[in-house]
Amino acid sequence: MHRNIRHVVASALVAALLSISAGAMAERPSSARDRLVAQAHTAVDEGRLADARELWMAVWKLERSQVAACNIGALSFRIGEMPAAVRWLSLCKEIMRAPKTAAERALYESRLVDLARARQLSGELRIVAPAGATVTVDGAPVEIEGDKPVPVEPGRRVVRAALDGKTATAEVDVPRGELREVRLSFAAPPEASRAALPGPAPSPPTRPGPSTAMVVGGLGLSATFAALGGVMLVGAERREEAVLASARAAGPNGCFRVRWPMCQEAVSAHGDMRTYRTLGVAGLITGGAVLAATLGYTFYPRGQTKVTASLDSFTFAGAF
Repeated sequence: MHRNIRHVVASALVAALLSISAGAMAERPSSARDRLVAQAHTAVDEGRLADARELWMAVWKLERSQVAACNIGALSFRIGEMPAAVRWLSLCKEIMRAPKTAAERALYESRLVDLARARQLSGELRIVAPAGATVTVDGAPVEIEGDKPVPVEPGRRVVRAALDGKTATAEVDVPRGELREVRLSFAAPPEASRAALPGPAPSPPTRPGPSTAMVVGGLGLSATFAALGGVMLVGAERREEAVLASARAAGPNGCFRVRWPMCQEAVSAHGDMRTYRTLGVAGLITGGAVLAATLGYTFYPRGQTKVTASLDSFTFAGAF
């Protein structure tokens, strides 16, 4: 009987220990999250924003909540890492529930303001790459989600796609606050292999003609400069006549005394004449240069510019 009692007591102790252990395991994630949140708030109060962001990243790994995403985005904005701020604040905007109170509405609007400002201070890339390819920007891997743009630092960025030993690379300048699109594709089969494939022979590429708008605009601009130059030369001739008339009015000695009123008029007219003549000649020269450039653009032979991607970089072929 004593043996049965000991067996019952032992079973009860084991059950109690298992219950306590299960309860501790159930409370562990919550207590860990609360501890991380408290540490993050302390880091913010002490001005350690980078440490606070790392703590909120740890919270995000435990619980993918809107609070964690919004705080990571806001802290990234305060630190000055605008591409990260755009990513996390965009996610914050997507998952944030509609505000119900004045405080929630103010916080929501603050996050939207931070997101708009971060987009102004960073650039964005819309990357179109072959399905399944690994895409990097300046060597750092990025995830392509549909047609969503990828926030990047403004400046010259190197975008690369890799798949099954093939790569395609492009360099693009991304201005601050603007979006640029990059299309990456791998090299087509070599010409020898392509010639062995059955089917009709490919037709030669057509030569693009000159743009009508460019030609008309160039001729119009040339005519405008030439007309302005002619008007200025006519004005120069009239001012020269004014110079001669003022000199004749000064008498047989001419403008010996420059202080005479008619001599002052002659000096002023002479200055105007030189200015008009300089502008007239410059207008004619500019009009002629624009006309020559327009004619060169119209009649210069051009070919079709093709862009192909080799195994390690883009290859440009063709002529303008």
